[in-house]
Amino acid sequence: MRRIAVAALTAVLALGLAPAAGAADVAATASGPARTASDGQTYGGCLGVTIVVDHGDLDADGQRGGVVQCEPTTGRALDVLQAAGVKLEGTAAMGLAFVCRVEGRPASDEIITLPDGSTRTESCQRTPPANAYWSLWIADWDAQPDEWSYASAGVSDVQLGARDAIALVYAVGRDSGLAPLMSPEKARWLELPNGWEGRVPAGDEDGDGSGSTVAVYAGGALLLVLAGAATMLALRRRRAR
Repeated sequence: MRRIAVAALTAVLALGLAPAAGAADVAATASGPARTASDGQTYGGCLGVTIVVDHGDLDADGQRGGVVQCEPTTGRALDVLQAAGVKLEGTAAMGLAFVCRVEGRPASDEIITLPDGSTRTESCQRTPPANAYWSLWIADWDAQPDEWSYASAGVSDVQLGARDAIALVYAVGRDSGLAPLMSPEKARWLELPNGWEGRVPAGDEDGDGSGSTVAVYAGGALLLVLAGAATMLALRRRRAR
């Protein structure tokens, strides 16, 4: 599948098709500039930090959704998330030392149903309870590249290097958090489940997350487009002979 994706992307470029805004950033970030297919096969996926925001238990009926993106910035997790434009909200008491809301969720009026049947809403005035919070997960490229590890520190303390992955997953009634829906490897390659989207910051020249964020992947849709482009290129070559 990876060779197909790389070949299809090459086909798009050869056809001279204009990519959607932000697509060039994905190519540069995910497989590096001017890399060959063999290089893509060797290095693969996101060369920066892969970020996963998994709605987890917030989504009803087990239909988990979320966002995956590739961010070239490395360093403190908080800085990486902000550079990628991920919207974080801390608590009134502790600020971003404890993440309370991610991408606006849970909203202040969003009903959270706890295992005992009781409900609550999140005001973010104080630290969220241990049975309803955003759990933090890390995949260290140098140690266990395709395994998520529950982070014992917060986003202000965790350090991220190239090809590491970080995930924020909302967990309800789980003392040890809720593991991300997809593996780090699938996240790095933006192999997304249906209903998920992939993003990459576009036009962020200062690296502060101020650029617009463009959705460039939605499940397997992009792969289908690229495969179609590869077919078109093959047909053109046949006709030219």
